[in-house]
Amino acid sequence: MLRWFPKAMLALALLILVAGWPRSIQWAVLLTVGAYIYGRWLPWRFDVLDDGIALTFAFGRHLFLPKRSTTVRLEYVGAVALPENRRRFGYPLTNGLGFEPQREKGLRLALVLHGYTIT
Repeated sequence: MLRWFPKAMLALALLILVAGWPRSIQWAVLLTVGAYIYGRWLPWRFDVLDDGIALTFAFGRHLFLPKRSTTVRLEYVGAVALPENRRRFGYPLTNGLGFEPQREKGLRLALVLHGYTIT
């Protein structure tokens, strides 16, 4: 869902504009801004590598977080990669929608084996 939902929001915005409903411009702008935020800050896939974490976003954006400047915060509800320059804002590490508790041990093991700082 994280991969295709922003694209579906853009398609719905276009459909609303073409239909010409009252206040269609406001709804189209709202959906477009929501799709932009969703596709820009929520990665749909991540890979734990020896020298960093590779994130893939919905509209084809790729981001690499180097290991030396990234801290991973593991919580009960999931994991968040915190870049060095942004301590409060991070990127959620999920491979799908929602958090599955049985994956927490595997993610923790992968991060420890690759030498990441975990809080």
